Parts: sequence; structure tokens; C-alpha cells
Amino acid sequence: MGRLHGKVAIVTGGAAGIGQATCQVFSDEGAAVVIADVNAKAGKATEREIAAAGGNVRFVKTDVADEASIQRMVKAVVREFGRIDILVNNAAVFVLRGIDATVEEWHQILDVNVIGTALVSKHVVPEMRKAGGGAIVNLGSISSFIAQPQFVTYNATKAAISNMTRCMALDLAPDNIRVNAVCPGTVWTQIVEKLNREQGRDRAAADKHPEWGGASLLKRIADPVEIARTILFLVSDDSSYVTGANLIVDGGYTAV
Repeated sequence: MGRLHGKVAIVTGGAAGIGQATCQVFSDEGAAVVIADVNAKAGKATEREIAAAGGNVRFVKTDVADEASIQRMVKAVVREFGRIDILVNNAAVFVLRGIDATVEEWHQILDVNVIGTALVSKHVVPEMRKAGGGAIVNLGSISSFIAQPQFVTYNATKAAISNMTRCMALDLAPDNIRVNAVCPGTVWTQIVEKLNREQGRDRAAADKHPEWGGASLLKRIADPVEIARTILFLVSDDSSYVTGANLIVDGGYTAV
């Protein structure tokens, strides 16, 4: 406990799923946490939940596809907390299409998953420099590295995140800013739960299904907090010599 004491952390897409779990874990470890999410209802609910447990947390409505919105968020964070030490670029959309994707669908997913990650980093990095350094974690995926049926749009964006992470790590190392990516396999988030329930599967059945939990060596789907704890490692001093890494957290899915 207390590994992030005195730190200020921004988590984009922090209102649900991996982002929400990350906000909770960071707060437990002593960070002041900013939930930057486009969903005000879910963001405020997460803010209330963390605050009720004694956390120092603020929700700031943020659309990562809108640079002006990002700028307003960063200014609000600095005004409130005076500094930024940690950034988790978690916000993403899931446009799962093959080669038949429309131009509009490509813009939708690129604007959030790739350009959004780049723009949030662009506006946070100057504040990290003022603070003497920091840590950025981008959310990649096993989809950064493998082919999946009719996932051309999504996998292309996650592959971009993988190499963006390496390039950012190279460019920002002189500023004492470490940049890494976490690349999860299947995680029991709202979208995964929804897809399984539409097929009549609960969590136990999804864990056993050969196309879901059964596809990993550990034979289950990850909980969001398991990914959040990996993100915690990468932003804490425990990983002080780690930068430019794409850390796969997939229960062994890509090992064979």
C-alpha cells in the first residue's frame, strides 16, 4: 500500500472496466486520481464510489477525440492538483470490422484509439516535464500482435499503440518519462459480458468456452483488477528500469 503516495494520476476511460479498476487500485495506493471519461453518469458514479472509500478523486468529462476537451481536462487537473505524474491511456472504442469497414468507422476508431492516445499524451507530457518526470501506460492488446477474424479495424489501432509506445519511450526518456503498454487478453469487462450474455453464457460458462476463457492456458477470463495491478506495477517505482515494453497479460493465450 502507498506505492503512489503523493502522485497525481489521470486515467482516460476511467469510468468502467479496466479503467475503473485502475482508478480504484491507484487510489488504494495513495494517488490522487482523475477519471477522464466521456460518460458523465458512469464517471460520477465511479468518483462517488472511490470517494466513499476515502480516495482523493475527481471526475472530469473528457472526449479524447476532441483536442479542446483534452486541453480543458489537463488544465483542470493542474488547477486542482498542481501537477501530473501518471497517465493511463485506456480510453477506446470497439469498432470490430473487417476490410469492408467504412471511412466513417475507420475515423471513429482511429480518432479515439490512436489519435486520442497521442493527443492526451501531447498535452500531459509538458506537465510531467515540469514535475521532473513521470510514467505513461498505454492500453494495447493481444490484438496488437495477432490476427483475429473480422478485427481489421480494432487490431490495426492496437498495433499502432504498440509501436507508438516504443517511439514515445525513445523520445521521452531524456525527460525521465517512462512509457510502456499493457496488452491484455480477454477481460471480463462490460462489452465481454454483453457479448457472452447475448449467447446465453454467464461468467462460469464464458470461462470454459473454447473461444473465450478456454482459449488461454489458465482457462479463464481475466478480471479487470488483474490488469489494473499490472498497470500499477508499470507506473510505480517497482518498474523503474522498464520503458518501451509491451507487457502481455493474457493468461498464456499467445504463448502457444
